[in-house]
Amino acid sequence: MSLLFVNACSRKDSQSERLARMWLEQRGYEGEVKELRLRDENVFPLDASDPNGIDDYAAAVASKDYSHPMFGYAQEFARADEVLIAAPFWNYGILAKLHAYLELVCSQGVTFDIDDNGAYVSLCHIERLTFVTTAGGAEVEALDDHAFGYVRTLATRFWHIPHIDCVAAWGLDGPNADVDVLLTPALG
Repeated sequence: MSLLFVNACSRKDSQSERLARMWLEQRGYEGEVKELRLRDENVFPLDASDPNGIDDYAAAVASKDYSHPMFGYAQEFARADEVLIAAPFWNYGILAKLHAYLELVCSQGVTFDIDDNGAYVSLCHIERLTFVTTAGGAEVEALDDHAFGYVRTLATRFWHIPHIDCVAAWGLDGPNADVDVLLTPALG
């Protein structure tokens, strides 16, 4: 078993990262854990002005040549048995760097394909994806619409992941917030 830990937390003292590490510890995960710290990665959205951008991506997919390094994230993702994504709930969504990473992971021919009927077919064997997030303010409904909802849609539509969970904690920046007390119930 292998778990890919996509650490999309920008701050070194991130509460989302702390909650994700608590989650890992609580589960006592015994397989291989590969941590990918997006803050240390050179991840950018596909762009027409980039020499390795959308045009090169489209040409590689059309020719089924996935040897370019831009497919590395997708290949790593497709090999995982389980994925843990830690990301703060940021401006009612996810950080741009996580969005760019997921854009690269959604690589046709690597993590999904399209069958003759136009349906998406998963090329991953991921059994579980867990999205861990925290927010300084009060709980909001938008998590399901704009952050977890986006990740869940990718996981169900492209990769057909059977188990998708969200672990979330709120109100961490309040004037009298006891972060330990607020984080622990999120773990269930």
